[in-house]
Order: sequence, then C-alpha cells, then structure tokens
Amino acid sequence: MQLFASLRSYSLLLVLGGGCVCFLTAFASCKKPMLGGQFVDDRLVILAEVSAGDSMEVPVGKTIKAGSGNLIGFQKVNDATVTIAEGSGAGWMLRPNWSAQFASNPNTVFTNRRRFRQDSSYLIEVKHPVLGTATATTRIPFFPKITQFDTLPELYQGKQVLETTLTWQDDLTHDNYYVIEALKELLTTGNHFFYRGVRYSLETQQGKTLYERVKNTPGVQLYKDTLSQNKFLRLNLYTQDKTTENDRIDDLSHPFRRLFFEDAGFNGRSHTTQALIDRQFFAASDPKQKGRVLLQVKSVSKELFDYLLTYEIYKTDFGAFSANQLSSPVGNVQNGLGIFGGSAKWERVFYFDAL
Repeated sequence: MQLFASLRSYSLLLVLGGGCVCFLTAFASCKKPMLGGQFVDDRLVILAEVSAGDSMEVPVGKTIKAGSGNLIGFQKVNDATVTIAEGSGAGWMLRPNWSAQFASNPNTVFTNRRRFRQDSSYLIEVKHPVLGTATATTRIPFFPKITQFDTLPELYQGKQVLETTLTWQDDLTHDNYYVIEALKELLTTGNHFFYRGVRYSLETQQGKTLYERVKNTPGVQLYKDTLSQNKFLRLNLYTQDKTTENDRIDDLSHPFRRLFFEDAGFNGRSHTTQALIDRQFFAASDPKQKGRVLLQVKSVSKELFDYLLTYEIYKTDFGAFSANQLSSPVGNVQNGLGIFGGSAKWERVFYFDAL
C-alpha cells in the first residue's frame, strides 16, 4: 500500500521542489491548507493507496483545526469499524494495528492480512458512532507490462543523474493512467534468532524478553538483519517527454516528484520514455541516511492519478499563491475526505550504499 511514497501508513521523508526536506507520516502530519469556508471539523479521513499484492493497510483519522487560519490536521480514530469488500462479495474486517511501525502515524492504521489483487474493484466502508459512515470505491489495474528497461549514469543540467529508459505495453481494454516515481528507502540493522523453529526479532519486546530467557540454550544464536526504517526519501525526477502531464503543468526543465502519463496518445500500443533520477541522495555518509533506491512504474486508478497530479500542481504553484489560496485535493471519499485509490506497480531496486 502506498501513497506519497505514496499514501503509505508509515513515515515518509520527502524531498520537496526547492530541496526542502520535511517528515510526513502518511503525508498527514504536515498541516494542509484549505480554501476559506471549505474546512469542516470532525470529518472522517481515509488516506490509502491500495496496491496489488500488498496486504490491507488503511490509515483512518479525523480532521481537526490546527492553529489559526484554514489549516487542518489529522487525529487518530480508534473506535471506527472498517471493512473492505472485493466486487460485490462479502467484506473483510480490518482492525487497529498497534505495532511499532505505525506508532508515529497521526492516523490509526487498520489492517488485515488479506492481499489485494490486480484487475479487481474494492469498496471500503468506515463506520464511526459519532462521525457517521464514509465510503469509497476503487479499481486496482493490471500490473504494468514493462518490455524494456535500461540505465545509464549521465549529467543533466550539471547534476549527476541516473538515466532510465523504460518501455511498456499499454492495455487496450481500459483507459490507463501511469505514474513513475523514485524513492530512497532508509534502512537500518537489527537482530533475530530462532527458537524451536520459530523466528523472533530482537526489535520487539517479546523477542527481547524471550532471548534473555533462552540465549544460553544450545543452538540459539543471533543473526543480523537489514531492516526498513519505514521512512522514504523522495528523489527528484526529470523528463523531456512531452506526452507527460508534467509538460502541461510546468516547464520540463524543472524537477518533479512524479511523472504522469495518460494513455490517450498511445492507447493499446507501447510507449517509451526516459526518467532521469537525481543522484544527490543515492550514497549517504550518514549511517541514518543509508538505504536502497526504488524506481517504481505504477498503473493507477483515475481517482488516484488525479489526486497525485493535484499535489504535483501544488508544488509548482507554491511560489505563485499564498498558502490559504490552496485547496485540499478532491478525493473519492463520500461523507469524508482523502483518497482510496488503487495501483499495481513494477519496481527495480538499486544499492549504492554499503550496508
């Protein structure tokens, strides 16, 4: 599940347009400006990019006034009932997840181990005893079919970049929307051990307690892991592809958070593009910034495409408009705010740090 790294339920570290860095948790810990008169306190908020192959993880919260003006913040909602149904079938209950990886999220993350499927439609229903019921539907597209992929180190506008050339085959049966993004997933190290055939992590209190009790047992020994910090650094992208929606919203000489493609110009045919990834954060001297680079090509639902594209437009408009002139993007949540959008991603992983 992703969004803004994409609406993921874990913390994100995003590089903004001017090189500014801010921490976001499911993008919600940063206050969002609303147009005057549009803000409604105590609205349910769903912030989820549901991705084929991923288990169900949905951050749910409510809006709260955050300071003066029209700023909004988000707050946990622990007493909601959350269900997701595939097609017209029976729904699955999601329950609040109190694991450490979600602790810093300002929203409550509801989870279920069932995994989402490509080419499938889903309905989410969030019931709250005071705030009412919020619903949204989305379709998860087919996985993008990548037929060619090459990389080459290059210089672009005096910057070191990784030039990636991608070709994918468009699906003729649907109107398709594609998003390309690059992230650095921050990693750390941890330890685990096996006891009576079961794997335990020393990063949990249960694992620590058990290890202290059984560490002198023959056969029990520690193994080192490389673990995700659940934090992501968004990497700037450049393109010269005039078939992108980026060409419509900004000068292509500028960096972008994501590259956007509608298939109207190549419906049912293959399309080749180049995405240039800024290498500024590829290799880190600070151990806390070490990790791996992810390049993702996603097929996304129309509502998710529009939602993310609106945020890309905001990036280019920040210099032209004051904060209180920017409205919250229109999502697809009925009787609430936010987005419930589907995606299916192709991913390549690169290692530049010594881990």
